[in-house]
Amino acid sequence: MSAIATKTAATAQDRYRAAFEARTQNSGPLAELRRAAFDSFAAVGFPTQRDEDWKYTNLRRLESRSFAPAEAAPVAADESNWIAGAGVRMVLVNGHAMPGLSSASPLPPGVTVATVGQWIANDPAAVAAYIEQHAPTQPSAFEHLSTAFFEDGVVIDIAADTVFDEPIYIVHQWTGSAAAMSHPRVIVRAGRNSRCTLIEHYLGAGDAESLTNTVVSLNLDAGAQVAHYRLQQESSRSFHVGTVRARLERDSRYSCHDVAFGASLARTGLTAKLEGPGAEATLRGLFVPSGSQHLDTYTLVEHVAPHTVSSEEYRGIADGRGRGVFRGKVIVRQDAQKTDSRQSSRNLLLSGTAEIDTRPELEIYADDVKCSHGATTGQLDTTSLFYLRSRGLSEQEARALLIRAFAESILTTIECAPVRNYLEQRLHERFAGDGILS
Repeated sequence: MSAIATKTAATAQDRYRAAFEARTQNSGPLAELRRAAFDSFAAVGFPTQRDEDWKYTNLRRLESRSFAPAEAAPVAADESNWIAGAGVRMVLVNGHAMPGLSSASPLPPGVTVATVGQWIANDPAAVAAYIEQHAPTQPSAFEHLSTAFFEDGVVIDIAADTVFDEPIYIVHQWTGSAAAMSHPRVIVRAGRNSRCTLIEHYLGAGDAESLTNTVVSLNLDAGAQVAHYRLQQESSRSFHVGTVRARLERDSRYSCHDVAFGASLARTGLTAKLEGPGAEATLRGLFVPSGSQHLDTYTLVEHVAPHTVSSEEYRGIADGRGRGVFRGKVIVRQDAQKTDSRQSSRNLLLSGTAEIDTRPELEIYADDVKCSHGATTGQLDTTSLFYLRSRGLSEQEARALLIRAFAESILTTIECAPVRNYLEQRLHERFAGDGILS
């Protein structure tokens, strides 16, 4: 690392240390956990491009910024940008729960939705114990930073044999004019043979820069099913880092649709660990960088037990000087015989200055598996354009149709109709402003 880079990193860590020390420091296990987490972050700092997992994403812009912990702020109940009819709603503003904007109706037996802030107030030792118990072997720098600073979030408990078909919709809303950071936590505990749907929606507002550093942990007991929709639509001046970790026991099913439209620089890291025979993970994603946006997606699927299945399909559409990144890694451990894993990355460049880097990987230690991966990056097919124009469509209409078809191969797999309809409209609006879609 150069002397300049070392100085920049040290300065950034000093700024975060000042923000950490300025907080009220209580005693007890949670305070000790926070202190240890911050010390771990300070020791390693932000990842650099020398880290293989961050090879295509430079964080110097983020390192150079200063963010204060975000304060709770009231906002008007403007639901125009929220997903209509999305189910039970929990609203976080600047990372803080807002009960007045959340659903007030009682939940059915077997379903508990609470805030992390309530949990901390009632039993901080239990919060610390849970985080330590479910911490990954090697937490990332951003996970350490989250543990040091998190104040609120959502805890979802689905009891064994409980089927809750109404989605749980979490709105992460930014507001305000000061540069601030939030570190919300979302914890999902799905009991044996339970079923639920989680929608996360990240929205930005205002002209101020912000940092969202969110950590989502999902623990699926045997036979549990969780459908997870993650929509990132933050402002053009924001930084967004999302960490998702799912642990799957025997015969459990986890599906995730991760869609990124927003932020100036965004990174989503999604890990699915298949620990029980019969577990299945399905990951699908769409990232749409334009202007000067940088949208990065990293996935890691780890097959630990035999007879497990994973399927990944990610698509990117880059316009202007936008840059997209997809790196997907599948690890098949030695005992994970009879693994079936498929991975696909397809990308579309709409301008000569757009860029998408894609790198699917397989790391296999078992000898009786069925695994495949593939990646393509290209422009709109000229033959298809010619065919559509020969049928009477204008060039703009033909391009619009091909772009829609490319994206909708992901969107049509979304079973939650309100989410699918919302995303189709946002995709239309995204390109209509550039005159591509009409």
